[in-house]
Amino acid sequence: MATSANQQAKSFWSNHIVQWQSTGLSQAAYCRLHDLCEQKFSYRKRQSSFAKEPAISSPSTGFAQVQVDHLIQSSASDIGLSIQVNKGIRIEGITENNLVLIPQLLTVLR
Repeated sequence: MATSANQQAKSFWSNHIVQWQSTGLSQAAYCRLHDLCEQKFSYRKRQSSFAKEPAISSPSTGFAQVQVDHLIQSSASDIGLSIQVNKGIRIEGITENNLVLIPQLLTVLR
């Protein structure tokens, strides 16, 4: 019986962790909204991250991941910068001449 109860608890917390990740709320705010113990939530979240791959990233935090590719045949000033959005859309050839267009373009793509 203890195994079944343990499995139910894992399922309960796993479902809440997935739901929390899709809300964009802080962990504390989500727990208050759903009347959950923040310490138990945090513990279960840590336990679930040890058991599998890192969880799906939460919605935008205002920070962006930046990756610098080392160019061998040409310099960065020859081709400009590039931005990859949502792991699919890639904007290349960004130079100081067209840099003012990027915020407008990103707004349209969102």
